[in-house]
Amino acid sequence: MVAPSNPSTSAAPDQRVKSVLCIGVAVYDQIFALDEIPQRPTKIFASNFAATVGGPAANAAITVSRQGGQATLWARIGADMQGDRIVADLASNGVDVSCVRRVEGARSGTSAVAVSNDGERMLLVFADPTLDADPSWLPLDEVARFDAVLADVRWPAAARLVMAKARELGKPVVLDADLTSDKTALSELIPLATHVLFSEPALEQVAGSDGSIRDRLGFVYAKGAHAVVGVTLGEKGCAWLDRSGYHEEPGVQIVAIDTLAAGDVFHGAYALATARALPEAESVRFANLVAAVKCTQWGGGSTIPTTDEVETFAREYNSRPQDI
Repeated sequence: MVAPSNPSTSAAPDQRVKSVLCIGVAVYDQIFALDEIPQRPTKIFASNFAATVGGPAANAAITVSRQGGQATLWARIGADMQGDRIVADLASNGVDVSCVRRVEGARSGTSAVAVSNDGERMLLVFADPTLDADPSWLPLDEVARFDAVLADVRWPAAARLVMAKARELGKPVVLDADLTSDKTALSELIPLATHVLFSEPALEQVAGSDGSIRDRLGFVYAKGAHAVVGVTLGEKGCAWLDRSGYHEEPGVQIVAIDTLAAGDVFHGAYALATARALPEAESVRFANLVAAVKCTQWGGGSTIPTTDEVETFAREYNSRPQDI
């Protein structure tokens, strides 16, 4: 990743404990380390293996907790062995799982993930179509107690309810706008967010591929009452539009070991920074930093960094030449 324009990269300066409600998906990831991603069907012996909770909302919640915030996850999973592991991993990371619903007769989402030596990944994902999507059991009155809400696009029926309630209450609402097979669902969620952060493929899905990133962000920004519309750009950092105009924040220079969950971590850190009411550039810089530190360690969501790890990295990063 490229170096940030501001050499004073650091963890978020405002460390007040803030609470973030994450709404969306939790799955069980089985991660295999490979020399390279196979180009044809074959048998490959992995050099390493990890198994951990995953999914955008779940990883975001763990990030919030490990970065000193109070994280709550609202999700639904199967009443199965994978579900047991998901709940145990979340709880062990300090995430409130009291509203993670276990659905009898359904299977939890599961992923097999191949991660190559250059940090790239290939995923095989199973989502049980019988996993009840009805969100009517969610305690919407509790939304008022959170400082910010983050939603992914994997449980749109619930995201719509929670995001609408949060907007009604004047809460910041961050949407992890990732690529989805249900383009209608994504389009319905975007107007409900105050802060929309796309992946590059999702921005193309919504705004097309013509024009610059600035033009495509402007297309979305003009259609809703958003505080921020942005896009994560991997090693290039993040670009966004807000009331003051168009901005770019370069990424952090690292040797990427494992990019799995990096986007989820970015969104979780960004949501926490937003809950802390940091200026936008600082929120993005903090999210870039936390996501970059995650990419320096192998193991997907199991190696989401703690506050101490991020602060140690920042000190070491700032002490080295920035033109390498």
